[in-house]
Amino acid sequence: MGSSPTVWRRWLAHELKRLRMEAGLSRKDVAAKLRCTQGKLHYIETAVVPPRARDLEEILFDLYQVPEERRDHYLQAARNARKRGWWEKQDDSVTLPKWFSLYLGLEQGASEIYTWETQLIPGLLQTRKYAYTVINGAIAEQSTEEVEKLVDVRMARQNVLAGDDAIRLWAVIDETTLLREIGGRSVMREQIEHILNLSSRPRITIQLLPQPSGTHAGMLGSFSVLGFPASTDPGLIYLEYRTGAMYLEQPSEIKNHQIAFEHLRIAALNPGPSRSRMKEIMENLR
Repeated sequence: MGSSPTVWRRWLAHELKRLRMEAGLSRKDVAAKLRCTQGKLHYIETAVVPPRARDLEEILFDLYQVPEERRDHYLQAARNARKRGWWEKQDDSVTLPKWFSLYLGLEQGASEIYTWETQLIPGLLQTRKYAYTVINGAIAEQSTEEVEKLVDVRMARQNVLAGDDAIRLWAVIDETTLLREIGGRSVMREQIEHILNLSSRPRITIQLLPQPSGTHAGMLGSFSVLGFPASTDPGLIYLEYRTGAMYLEQPSEIKNHQIAFEHLRIAALNPGPSRSRMKEIMENLR
């Protein structure tokens, strides 16, 4: 879970719901004993807000009978959940939407991401010049300073790809994203070369879906499947649109997208041929 308060909050929410159900208590029962509303408990169990230390101690010690040797672990998780992530400490010159700030917190604490992209290079794989061109062109009425700050955030996100605990990233990208000359030929050459370099890392797999692929499982749009370190966390699906995002967490929704990604992975070129095709496209941009 690293240093992401969002994922600590998510883990704690899952654990508190599990402990309540194991204790045979309803939300109504717990809310009555805590002298709070069921709505407050719902927010805690759905990771909207972390519990206060006083409430958590009463829940763990008096209601759920958590063994003493495990209590400090939960209390530390609550402290971690109340911290602010680096993406929440940006200065006033850039304001991240709440829906995207939530995603950054999830991404920074994820253990694996499987992503399908139809229009753009995934954000974790973008170069600075490519990212600047995309953000500057896609977001209306932003100053140069605001665009630069948003690019800074995108570049900082990519730290999850580095280090011993780097995230496991598997990206299937529609070939047309490399044929779209965003920022001009030199920007695209640099971008493709960057992807090629990243694809040599052991925890990064990149595949291209060839242009003449006909119908396929990704025709309804881009999506990402996020997995987390806790074995009890089922993960989630992230779908982004222009002014917001959807977070799908029902088992059937997760399974549906996992199957779709598997079909895309099979339909795409294998990693080796994908690298060869990327080199060919890059050479044609000279």
